[in-house]
Amino acid sequence: MLRQGLAGGGAEAGEGLEKGPGAGQPGRLEARLANARVRLRRNWLFAVVFGLAVVPRVIVMLGFQPAILFKLDTYDYLWDTVHRIPNLANPGGYSLFLTLLQPFHSLLLVSGLQHLLGLSVAVMMYAVLRRFSVRRWLATLATLPLLFSPSEFLLEQLVMADFMALLLLMAAFAVLLLRPEPSVGRTLTAGLLMGASAVVRPTALPLIVLMAGYLLVRRAGWLRVGAVLAAGALPVVIYMAWFDSYNGSFNITNSNGLFLWSRTMSFADCNIIKPPANLAELCPNRQRGNGIIQAPPFQRQQPKYYLWNHRAWLWQEPQPGLVPDTAAFTTANNARAMRFAILAIERQPLDYVKTVGLDVLHPFFKPNLFVFPAVSQTTVKGLGPVNAAYALAALKAYTGSDQGVGKTLGRHFGEQIVEPWAHLVRGYQRFIHLPGPVFGLILVIGFIGILIPRRRLAASGLLITSAVVTVLLPIVEHEYNYRYVIAAVPLACMAAVLAFRDQPRQAPELSEPELSEPEPAAPGPEPEPEPASA
Repeated sequence: MLRQGLAGGGAEAGEGLEKGPGAGQPGRLEARLANARVRLRRNWLFAVVFGLAVVPRVIVMLGFQPAILFKLDTYDYLWDTVHRIPNLANPGGYSLFLTLLQPFHSLLLVSGLQHLLGLSVAVMMYAVLRRFSVRRWLATLATLPLLFSPSEFLLEQLVMADFMALLLLMAAFAVLLLRPEPSVGRTLTAGLLMGASAVVRPTALPLIVLMAGYLLVRRAGWLRVGAVLAAGALPVVIYMAWFDSYNGSFNITNSNGLFLWSRTMSFADCNIIKPPANLAELCPNRQRGNGIIQAPPFQRQQPKYYLWNHRAWLWQEPQPGLVPDTAAFTTANNARAMRFAILAIERQPLDYVKTVGLDVLHPFFKPNLFVFPAVSQTTVKGLGPVNAAYALAALKAYTGSDQGVGKTLGRHFGEQIVEPWAHLVRGYQRFIHLPGPVFGLILVIGFIGILIPRRRLAASGLLITSAVVTVLLPIVEHEYNYRYVIAAVPLACMAAVLAFRDQPRQAPELSEPELSEPEPAAPGPEPEPEPASA
């Protein structure tokens, strides 16, 4: 799939080597190795940068062993993997990945494989950009934030769903964009991959529609548009049916309404909303707990404090069994919370927009708090007795042991910190990172590229719009967290450098040309410019 992008030109890199039917197996192998060597020489800069990016990942794995565990999501994924059940609060697509590795009983294998797959995302980016005639040094430049960002390292080291969602999302775009004329098979594959990403993290759901929009702009034909939509919906519908068989609700989770309700707690004023009596209990001033929770909007805590405040309305039912934090996520509570949230947004639309708008500025102007921990927690007391028992049970159920981190699960992260490697990582993240204003500039360049007619590409529009949706949607439905922003960075970087791609000589108009005559049946998309040999 990636050969065309890496070859970077019209003729195959190994043209002239013996490839005929008379060549024996050793001859074919020799020809392939020769082709690989030629490609490596032609893409030497990316190869060097790629090799260097392996080093910090190895140091991360040495410094934070066997992986980094995140309260309490990691333990939910491990528990759900072992017991083959869907999670009530988060989609369980990541648990399917963990199921493949469960026979090895190793979190080190999980983190190691995620680091390797993270490197593969850079290869996808580079290949797609070369396909669009982006110069090799610019294509390499676009991969640097993904290859060297400590936030990306942390995402790959975590036993969490976010990296897997990013991988599947980028694979979907690579399949769709690597050929000038994506076949029906390719559009089906791209849709399936994006649908799989959506059952890992639902923020990918709108991207299925954006891919269909891209094919419409390219005039790829209704067959391909329908194929990407149907294929994207298939994993989602299958997962929803599975969820329904366990929980009696045809949904991805029982949490979307509760998350949106927590979002409205940032601005809700029940004197304005005037909710009906059966929803009055959901008002912010009715939630028991820390006094600041009942404060004016500008003094209120983040939405997550309302959602996980066990003295709030949604947690009043007793919690049965070993698994904590499930009592709130019932179908009835979710529907009730959704009704309040919609009412709050309808009655206070400007306050909602203002709240979301202020949070949208955070990735560009607020410090990134998604960083490697400085010290290990040396006790599980921070988890509390119920959560600690569950965390250890989930860990042992998946791996057969506590993996050496049983006493260091702590309040937020759980891992064994090993010096001096961890010290090197902490020093690295102080100096090497993507500053928020630089990320903002990358997004601006991407938008400028689609506004200039001779630089405009449908692919650029798809990538930059997807980046914005990826940043915006978690804020719209819950709250800002830099962990949710990381998936947007490679998309924005690709869109930005596409604005500087080489201009094909044969095409004076560089936006995708319209077809002069419609094809009689299921036409393929008009070819985008082929990459010139650099």
